[in-house]
Amino acid sequence: MLGTILIISNTIASHSLIINDTLVYKLITVASNADKGFKLTDYLKPSIELLIAILGAIGLIFKYLANKKKEFDEKVSVQKRGAYSEFLMNFTETAIQIMYEQEITGIEADRQRMLARDKLLLFANDKVIKKYHEWVEYSDSENSDVDKEVEIFGELLIEIRKDILGKSKVTKEEISNLNPF
Repeated sequence: MLGTILIISNTIASHSLIINDTLVYKLITVASNADKGFKLTDYLKPSIELLIAILGAIGLIFKYLANKKKEFDEKVSVQKRGAYSEFLMNFTETAIQIMYEQEITGIEADRQRMLARDKLLLFANDKVIKKYHEWVEYSDSENSDVDKEVEIFGELLIEIRKDILGKSKVTKEEISNLNPF
């Protein structure tokens, strides 16, 4: 083993590499000078300190990345709230126009509705999008029932609350009083 280490050491030295401060060089030196009274622990102490420093740096990197993820999640949360708010404002405006039997036409009304929907599709979680799809499909069907439509929309509102707040104890019945229909 000592012979192998000496061969490796000589090979490295013959390639003119400067490795005097590396752990490998120190271990090779210790192994080749073992009979001269060198102790391995003399060389491991700086290595342990280096290892502790590296682990500390890794810990700082993880903390930094965790903070960045938290900041990103907060930005997404703000975007979600904005998307949901815009969607509900657009829905409310449309509901008021329907209640007063006003015609819902015009390029600007369509643009606002599509932009609100696009933000919803961009930032909402999967459950909200699926519930939105269910509500739109049912509303557009020929045999839709207003009560069932209101129920599905209430479920959509509950899913939105769950997405923003993480959970919701509000039931469909309780939220139906907030529904404009």
